[in-house]
Amino acid sequence: MRLLLAFLPLVLVSSALVASDPQDDFRWLQFQGGITDHRTKNPDHMQPAIGFGVGTWLNGHVGLEASGLGTFVNYGHGKAKEAHATGSVLFNPFSTPSNLRPFLRLGVGGTTIGGPVSDSGSHTTRLSGMVGLGVQVLLGNQMFASLEGRVVQVETKVSRKEGQALAGIGLRWGNKPQVIATQAPAPPPVVIEAPAPPPQVILVPAPAPPPEVVYVPAPVAPRKIVLDEATLHFANGRAILSPEGREAVNKIASELKEIKAPYQLVISGHTSKVGRPAFNLQLSKDRAAAVAQVLVDAGIPAADIRTEGLSFSQPRVKEVTKADQAMNRRVEIDIKTKSENVEIRDKQTPIVE
Repeated sequence: MRLLLAFLPLVLVSSALVASDPQDDFRWLQFQGGITDHRTKNPDHMQPAIGFGVGTWLNGHVGLEASGLGTFVNYGHGKAKEAHATGSVLFNPFSTPSNLRPFLRLGVGGTTIGGPVSDSGSHTTRLSGMVGLGVQVLLGNQMFASLEGRVVQVETKVSRKEGQALAGIGLRWGNKPQVIATQAPAPPPVVIEAPAPPPQVILVPAPAPPPEVVYVPAPVAPRKIVLDEATLHFANGRAILSPEGREAVNKIASELKEIKAPYQLVISGHTSKVGRPAFNLQLSKDRAAAVAQVLVDAGIPAADIRTEGLSFSQPRVKEVTKADQAMNRRVEIDIKTKSENVEIRDKQTPIVE
């Protein structure tokens, strides 16, 4: 018990060091049922249990839950009602798929025991500690199921432990998709071209040949800009660029700065058909926004950039193999300009997860 209380502050401090992802935050209410094993010599030491829990994930790795559980204790010389009330910290140190949330539970609370096995013969409440392992499985947008195993230590006349195996079903809310606002494109600036300088006339005195007219050429038009292919590296199911991916986008930014004519960038994110449609739509928006943010950080005006997420609505190839899926995961940069002096080749950036 003392060891459990010693580790609890460490978990709370570590939670402040974990980065938060807005899509990982949600709250829940669940109902649980299962069995408890009171580790006694009585043949029916395994008893049914029923309880509930109310909690919240502070981020993708740390959560809090208040829970209650009721069961019976049979010591052979009498059966007692037992109720646990516990406050717990849930800790998930793993990077898992979006529909799975494994966790380690550490909790402290009180256990109320009534009957002949209590200290007073009626009802008594004692300090208890809890440790457990479990997993939440997200079902749709509002439901989830849970499986969990717990070990509870109760400080009665003689400290004892009991095991709990529980399954639950519950409601969750608050996990709204993150909305990334895109800045409306500003109208292209009006460019007024200066007239070409008048021809320079050089007069030659007679009887020399007629005067020679020399024309000064107009300013050199912008050179053609060709964007090289670039590969973006994202973590699986994430929209965070790796250092290699940021370097590739920064190279594109350097080439865009060479364009002297006004232009508009349209950055679109595309995914494969693997995964839930709502998740893929949000992921395509987030990846397009991530590329746009690197361009803005490199000096490209935000007013010249528009982002959109197209999910898997515009596949490049029909998906049969994993290689086809990888080809459809991409971010495209479309450069729109009215200048006839700028030639841009179609630019697509494949994604490596």
